Parts: sequence; C-alpha cells; structure tokens
Amino acid sequence: MSNEINALSIIDTVEIDNIANTMAKIQQMQNVVQKTLKKGHDFGEVPGTSKPTLLKPGGEKICMLFGLNPEYEFLKTIEDYDKEFFSYNIRCTLFRNGQPVAQGVGSCNSKEKKYRYINVDKVPENYVGQSEEITDKYGRVKYKINNSDICSLVNTILKMAKKRAFIDAVLQVASLSEVFTQDVEDMGDFIQQEQDATLTLEQAKNLKLNFGKYKGTALNDLVHKDAGYCDWLYAGDKTDPVIKKALDMILKDATEQNDKTPEEEPFDPDDVHKYDGQP
Repeated sequence: MSNEINALSIIDTVEIDNIANTMAKIQQMQNVVQKTLKKGHDFGEVPGTSKPTLLKPGGEKICMLFGLNPEYEFLKTIEDYDKEFFSYNIRCTLFRNGQPVAQGVGSCNSKEKKYRYINVDKVPENYVGQSEEITDKYGRVKYKINNSDICSLVNTILKMAKKRAFIDAVLQVASLSEVFTQDVEDMGDFIQQEQDATLTLEQAKNLKLNFGKYKGTALNDLVHKDAGYCDWLYAGDKTDPVIKKALDMILKDATEQNDKTPEEEPFDPDDVHKYDGQP
C-alpha cells in the first residue's frame, strides 16, 4: 500500500463540519476587525486598489484583539556608509502564548525612489548630478534631484522594513488578506511632508485642484469664483491637507492685507455651511 499523500487522502482525513465551523469563525472575526478599526487611522484607501490598505496602528490593534506578540529577525542587512546604501530584510513572527501563529517578511532599501530622490523648487547652484523637471499633482513645477543626505534616513528605512514584515504577518491572521491589502506607503512620506511644510503664499495661490468640477483651477482664482465650494473643501474630512493649508494661508493673507470688497465674500473656514455639491 502506498504511503503517498495526495489531495484526496488529505480530504479524506478532514472533518467537513469542523471546516464549516472554522470558516464561520473566520468570517465573524473579519467582521469584528472591520467594525473595530477606524478609517484614516487604522486603515486607508489607496486609489487604484480594490481593498483598503492596512496601516501599522490597525495591525497593532489586531494583535491586541488576538493576543499576539510580534518578534523580529534580521535575515539580511547591508549598511554601507561610504556608498550610502542601506538595505534591511526582516522576518516578523507573531506569537500567541509562546506559539508562532503567523510569519511575514519585509524589506526596504535606500535605492527606493522615496528615499533616493527629493523634490526641490530649484536646482542648487553647486548641485552635481542628474535633475528632472516635474509637475506635481497640485500643478507646481519641481525638480527631482538626488538625495544628498541618505545617511540620516537609516532609521526610517529600518522601521519601514519592520513595518512591512509586520503587516505581512498580520494579514495572515484570520485570512485578513481578504479584507485588507498590504501597505507599503504608510510611513516615511516625510519628504513630501517637509516640502508641504515650506509651502509659500505664492505657491498656495497657484495650487491647482486635481479633481471635481474645478479641476485645474488655481486656488487663488477659486476663492473668488466660488467661496461656498472653498468652505466645503476646507471642512471636508477627505480634503487633502495641503489644499486645506493653502486655503488657510490665502485667507490669512487676505485678512492681513484687508483685501476684501463689498462685492466679494471670501470663504470662511468657520462657515461650514450649506454646500452640498460633489467634489
């Protein structure tokens, strides 16, 4: 008699009722997770993906729900300060009561575009290297140049590798990959954030919407054209923080310059009124 294990022999050893009960429990746990996690904090939505993206706070909350403890192991590490190349490959194992229940792997390196390049308003005079002129989603002209300070990002790159491994492991719990997709862009959009933090008034006025009926319209034109729409944008939970910041800068400038006329009613962030239009 052959001891060869095949698909049929595996099926013969399975209790169908137990499988049905397990599948029902998995569905129940998925429902609990979906109801417990908060959009925008625990998970987010990435355009072009069919499922929401699980973020690190959501993964940590899931571990608390299931009583899981993550442990990390370095599979491969490269730290070359002379060549400014850093790479981490990490495995995350989730334990429950001392027993491993899921594993995930994640990697990150300094050659990834988000770390290798930065966008600047103009190319420095003493810059040596390639540069590329680009237009960002707000209509601003920027220049992509090599990041000259990659060494300061070592800790960020390491944390990204750990986070990717962690999320990969969490998605195996209760088949949560059916509910969420792997997040690879949550942490470390610090370069864009730093650029946004240096937004000038002139840039704020020239920012252009990239959606809706006013797509392509500069904010400075929009505040005079449709104040109600600006009120609605500023109050919206889903409005891009950069757009909100730009609107706030434009309003403060108008107030300081006393640049108001009786015929115009500039938008007021505190006047979250009556705009029921669609974006």
